[in-house]
Amino acid sequence: MSMQHQPFSPPSAASGDSGEAVSCRRCGTCCLRGGPTLMLSDTALLVSGTLTLESLVCLRAGEWARDDSRKALRPLEGERIKIAGPGGRVHPWRCLYYREGVGCGIYTQRPAQCEALFCMDTGPLEELLSKGRHMGRFAALNALKGGIPGFSGLSAAVIGLLPDLVSAHEEQVSVREALELADRLGFYPAQGQGLAVERSANHEIPLEGSEREQAVAELGEAARTDAAFRELCVERAGIPAAMLPFLLGRSIKDLLAEVGLKPAQGK
Repeated sequence: MSMQHQPFSPPSAASGDSGEAVSCRRCGTCCLRGGPTLMLSDTALLVSGTLTLESLVCLRAGEWARDDSRKALRPLEGERIKIAGPGGRVHPWRCLYYREGVGCGIYTQRPAQCEALFCMDTGPLEELLSKGRHMGRFAALNALKGGIPGFSGLSAAVIGLLPDLVSAHEEQVSVREALELADRLGFYPAQGQGLAVERSANHEIPLEGSEREQAVAELGEAARTDAAFRELCVERAGIPAAMLPFLLGRSIKDLLAEVGLKPAQGK
């Protein structure tokens, strides 16, 4: 699942038993379980190139995400910009900046959530998440309108086009509508690790017969529209493919597959 952050099981610490002040041991557990989402205060990290757009992914409104304060998986109310993970089965959301045996590759310039997090006292992180302002794509692109580190070949005209592409994609492809429709078809995240699943209000109205067939057709059309939009961004607008996860989020096809809905072979 897409995860803003994950719960942490504090490692046993002898220092705590001895009465000494405990501090982060930089064991990497939090990094392995998932990178942070960005706050507005992290803007300077984008401008400096410490964080590049190809290392980020947009979690769009409506995506299933882990909400530790409620101990539940629930749809995101608003979008989040997250440091991407490498995928795979073991640590799919492991922070891209984590180096095995070394630790954080940008520790002295780490994002605000990383700086606030201490697994043995999550209070500062919880306060940041409740009171701080999350970064969205428009805020990030506004900060980078003078140039995007790592993409020096992009012209000012293309950079200026990016917010319009985000808006157009949101109008044409709604993640919230697609996943709510999938939920009504009976496809939603499995409950696990002590987390409840907070499904959409409409899930109690199941789709049957022709309505079910129509819903499946609509999801197929949404996936095709999304794929075509991405292809046009690369081929016609000259947007680097590596930027698409940040710019457009994850594909509808991948999000549907995550809840168990996959296109029929040959479709």
